[in-house]
Amino acid sequence: MKEDWDWDREQKKVIQSPVDERILVDAGPGTGKTAVACGRVAWLIDEGGISSVNIWLISFTRTAVQEMRNRIEEYLKNPIDAYSIKIATLDSHAWMIHSGFDSNAKLLGSSYDDNILEITNKIKKDESEEISDYLHKVEHIIIDEGQDIIGIRADLVLEIIGKLSKQCGITIFSDIAQSIYSFSIDEESVGFDGSKSTLLDKIADKFNGNFRTIHLTKLFRAQSDNLKKLCTETRQKVMDQTVDPIKKYSMICQEIRSLADDCNILDAYNDAMNDKNDCFILYRRRVEVLMTASIWGKKAHRIRMSGLPQSISPWVGACLAEHTKKRLSASEFADNWSVFVTGTILERGIDQGIDQELAWNQLVRLAGKTKFEVDMNLLRRRLGQRRPPVDFCTHEVGTRGPIIATIHSSKGREADNVYLMLPPEPKKNKKYPNSNYDEETRVVFVGATRARKWLGVGNGYQDHFGMPLNSSGRIFSISKELYNCARVQIGLDRDITASGIAGRNYYENSDTVRINQERLCELADKITNAEAINDHTCDHVYRLIPEDDEVDIAALSNPELREDLWKIGKKINGRPPEIIKQLRIYGIRTIILPEESQECNGLHEPWTKSGIMLAPVINGYTNIDFPFYKKKAVY
Repeated sequence: MKEDWDWDREQKKVIQSPVDERILVDAGPGTGKTAVACGRVAWLIDEGGISSVNIWLISFTRTAVQEMRNRIEEYLKNPIDAYSIKIATLDSHAWMIHSGFDSNAKLLGSSYDDNILEITNKIKKDESEEISDYLHKVEHIIIDEGQDIIGIRADLVLEIIGKLSKQCGITIFSDIAQSIYSFSIDEESVGFDGSKSTLLDKIADKFNGNFRTIHLTKLFRAQSDNLKKLCTETRQKVMDQTVDPIKKYSMICQEIRSLADDCNILDAYNDAMNDKNDCFILYRRRVEVLMTASIWGKKAHRIRMSGLPQSISPWVGACLAEHTKKRLSASEFADNWSVFVTGTILERGIDQGIDQELAWNQLVRLAGKTKFEVDMNLLRRRLGQRRPPVDFCTHEVGTRGPIIATIHSSKGREADNVYLMLPPEPKKNKKYPNSNYDEETRVVFVGATRARKWLGVGNGYQDHFGMPLNSSGRIFSISKELYNCARVQIGLDRDITASGIAGRNYYENSDTVRINQERLCELADKITNAEAINDHTCDHVYRLIPEDDEVDIAALSNPELREDLWKIGKKINGRPPEIIKQLRIYGIRTIILPEESQECNGLHEPWTKSGIMLAPVINGYTNIDFPFYKKKAVY
């Protein structure tokens, strides 16, 4: 491990613990937890003698995976070792084990929970002992955000620990005060099913005495006395279980206001624009993020919350959309980069920090046959999965400006300036028992502790409540003032598919698609207004038309969108609209289909062979008029 890192005594105690020791690290917000976890990995490799391929690092979020790998690369004597460490979320680790030992394993739709249950059962039984032999080779496991691993995922980790060798070390980082369990469920839900035990609870029950606890207490994030007090004294009050949950919630909210630099934020709009990129505006619920983004309009901002598309960087689509060969050489990639990226908006305004050499190295690491050639089928398979590698993805919708986000989606992140818009108090009735106030207390605490320099507090939307459709999670709210009108979220993952970009059902020929691909590049670094018009001649698909234009640039091709509109319309005796206004295009992303995808068969050439194309990223929480519908809706 490189010697020029200034670790304090507590951090060194964790980083330099014996390789086979099992420790619980209690680390509050801003105590350098992520840096210490990465430093621990580097020390295990450089000083502890552990092979990098035998280290697992389990992160709670996908956005943290790439950050951790980058930090580990900085700390290591040989940075290339960072790419052989197994760094992934628990869901990804579970799928890696499952698919590695079961050729029939499938992961469809939202079946990660099913996969967790199945692989937990396989590890438990392991009749052939293949999985046990595989896990027995692991020399150290590091788990981040241990307090948020609950229920079936906690059961999985427990089964994995049970199969490890006695010499395998374990380092678990956690902070009970930041335990917001619904993070892994849905930001719209309020409350926590207390029957779901946490990983920490299960470890205490089964391995009590086998883990040593180390505390990290020195603050590195907070840069003012009030923010330091928030991370220390307020944290202790959050964890105090002797206080009535309802009283504690009110007390913590009041304390956050008293410690904030501004406790009466009425409108973060103008102030946040002065903070530009290093600023969060945080809400409890997705519907509040959608409302705020709709008000901001075309003013530069980004959105971070669950349910949005996985946005693979546009340079991938720009360079590879028309490459139909099974292999991609370094010289072919260089030529494509020169033609499609150099001197364009993609180079000037998108993916800052990436250049041709770095982009090529990413491709080689993911699917390289050699350092001069990439296997395109392997690349498509890995980038075309439901959760592609995070180093190819952008983490927010939009390219610049303040980040409007849910508290949940910003956990583990930080910004110089934070505007925390506190939610309405949970309802005091039987639907929301007292146990939920404990969770909501931790949620607002997590939001407040994202700030490095400045914290402002205001109120979120106290009277606007959206509800998600059970089938898709699409948020909507029925208007109380306007007849046959509802606000509806547009821009979920798969609202625009490959068919809506290059499908033969929607576009007459390849030339039309190619022109649209060029038009999309012009929208890459800005927010553009748009509307979607019902095309009666083509399966009633909605065609997305940018402002000041008369021709569509894509089709909203997800059949579920129209089904959702019927379901919402039925609630107010209406049918899907002819036009959806007030949509916005937040730049572009890359869509990639694996070679075996049936959707490829319906595309124009060359996309039916390449499976790669550019697509707009759209978002809207727009008022939609549902025309009166006399007949009973048919689904």
